[in-house]
Amino acid sequence: MRTALAVFRRDFAIERTYHFQFALSLLQTAVFGVGLYFISKLIEDPEALANYNGTYFDFVMAGLAVTSFASVGLQSFGNSLVREQATGTIDLLLVAPTSPSGLMGGMFLFPFTLGSVQLVALLGFGIGVVGSGMPIGGLLLSVPILLLTTATFAAVGIAAAGILLLAKRGDPLTGPFSQISMIMSGAIFPLEILPGWAQAISILFPATWGVRATRELLLNDAGWRDVVPEAVVLAGFTALMLPVGIWMMRRCIETGRRNALLGGY
Repeated sequence: MRTALAVFRRDFAIERTYHFQFALSLLQTAVFGVGLYFISKLIEDPEALANYNGTYFDFVMAGLAVTSFASVGLQSFGNSLVREQATGTIDLLLVAPTSPSGLMGGMFLFPFTLGSVQLVALLGFGIGVVGSGMPIGGLLLSVPILLLTTATFAAVGIAAAGILLLAKRGDPLTGPFSQISMIMSGAIFPLEILPGWAQAISILFPATWGVRATRELLLNDAGWRDVVPEAVVLAGFTALMLPVGIWMMRRCIETGRRNALLGGY
């Protein structure tokens, strides 16, 4: 835990030296929300959204809140390793007497905190400025769903970071996984419009269950008991994927140490 907090403090100290970056990230979030709002104006009462309350804006906000926030877990580890490689500090971190779990936790803490702030800003814009009908109670109930979904994305991100550590360049997993998850989870359009075979495959993506549960909580006034099946599936994905991702990262670090690959850039 001490290692994770130390990495968090270091990342925060670096980030706050860029005075306008945080403000610009919030501005980017607001601009993104404005774009979604006006795009939603092009879609009026679509038949495919009959099972959901609210407008297309509410529908897509709920979906993207899940996938965008979960992508923090997907990208943070690889981005952190690339930054360490670029500054020449990756070998010092990985040969230090610290546990890989503590190091990975530290790499995740600051991006997770920043992503949480951006998510709150996006939903705050949708509810406070545009006047979305999403309930505050539903937002609170959806927090465990968001965390479970993020954990599954983080598992893929950890594995990809391990591969990136050895390959040095090119991330073979996170980009395709993020894009496919966005489509197959129904984050931006209802799954009902996909072909039958694609709908069947969609259940293999953790984001599908996260998006489904979050929409039930935010758009259909569902309670926690109504989304227990989705939460159980997400917990199963997490229990399966996270140990595999951590195991792959450990093996890659061991391989890098054994073959003196950590110092090459």
